[in-house]
Amino acid sequence: MIVALEDTYRMVLADPGEWGHMDGWGWGMSVVGWLLMALIAVSVAWLVWSMTRNSESRRGRDGTPLEVLDERYARGEIDRDEYLQRKDDLRS
Repeated sequence: MIVALEDTYRMVLADPGEWGHMDGWGWGMSVVGWLLMALIAVSVAWLVWSMTRNSESRRGRDGTPLEVLDERYARGEIDRDEYLQRKDDLRS
């Protein structure tokens, strides 16, 4: 009976006395495993968050076609005639 309890104790604690089971890294590898899983979960969550954040910010910056045309005219990318022609095209 005492031998069976001792064997159970060694199995649960990864044989800390004789360094035979899992090379003595029983609890240490368990902690490393949990940390690795947490790191993977955090990395996946960050990746999803960064992808959705970038697409939302791009969507908000674009604006309507008329707003984009106004911005291009204000920056001097197009001249007055082209601006008025495109504005008429967008309204019709």
